[in-house]
Amino acid sequence: MLDIQKFLWKPSIEYSKDENNVSTFRFWPLPSGIGHSVWNMIRRTLLAYTPAVSITSINIKWVSHEYSTIDGVKESVLQIMLNFKDLKFKWDITDSVEWKVKKFKWLWKYYVEDLDLPAWVEILTDWAYLFELTDPKTTVEISYRLEKWYRYLSIEELQKREKKESEEEGTQIWNLLIDNDFTVVKTATYDVEEQISDFNGDYNDSLIIKIEPISEKIDSKELLTFVWEVVSSYTKMFIFDTSYIDTTLMVDAEDLENPEDDSEIEVEEVKKTPIDSLSWLSERTRNALIKNDIEFIEYLETKTRTELNSLKWVWKKAVDEIQVALEKEWKSLGTKW
Repeated sequence: MLDIQKFLWKPSIEYSKDENNVSTFRFWPLPSGIGHSVWNMIRRTLLAYTPAVSITSINIKWVSHEYSTIDGVKESVLQIMLNFKDLKFKWDITDSVEWKVKKFKWLWKYYVEDLDLPAWVEILTDWAYLFELTDPKTTVEISYRLEKWYRYLSIEELQKREKKESEEEGTQIWNLLIDNDFTVVKTATYDVEEQISDFNGDYNDSLIIKIEPISEKIDSKELLTFVWEVVSSYTKMFIFDTSYIDTTLMVDAEDLENPEDDSEIEVEEVKKTPIDSLSWLSERTRNALIKNDIEFIEYLETKTRTELNSLKWVWKKAVDEIQVALEKEWKSLGTKW
């Protein structure tokens, strides 16, 4: 960061959460103009590229199109599809698609909890309504596709994929496709407060971010961590090995100090503890992490077992070793949706 922070102090993040599940992050102090730039990167990634699990297709036995009705069912097929569209889940496995089948045969109002879900799937939209059976002679068999993805998945994209699959399998597929938005964020707003700097009368920024997830089961801190991993993975591409960087006006965050603050709001400083400080790690495992650009413990804590297993040179035994080493330091691996 620029050495202007010597006068503005080291940036810190103040965090609070209200009874409505709205998390507030205050990131300050920042050089004037930086607040808006940082928020634009965060907002677009937060709303469009945070992953979730939604239902992108259903297949109701003996139903060929969405404008049908089913005897003994209160809702139309189209309304059932819309109800399934509202469902959101999360899981932490490598597979991105899972088909499940459920038979409904009792007089009952059915909710998302009545679906036969895999053990690793967690419901985010608790008690979301599906449909109601009104005739004891009626049995409804529904196959539904759980899919982990991000951004908006349109009907056109789903149709192209369905057509390709049917051509490869040589059979006609009668699935009812559901376009879906995979976002897990209900609202995301911001404000940039300008404050007069103490050292020369210029202004500096205070970036205030408010995030409301769709469920209390989603941690806003994890969302921001994921977003910044995505953003940083792109911005690092502009660091060319052959380029000269004039660092005379730059300073490391570790060389800055925060002023004393009596605020009761929780303050979380950006930490960077080298991976070498985990004394319980073997040299082989430590080198494997560094080769995969995991050089700090705080970054390691954001990784799940699944993500570590997918890395090159990191095997299951190494992941067990990493987990033990973190536990010895009263830390743990992350959990993501």
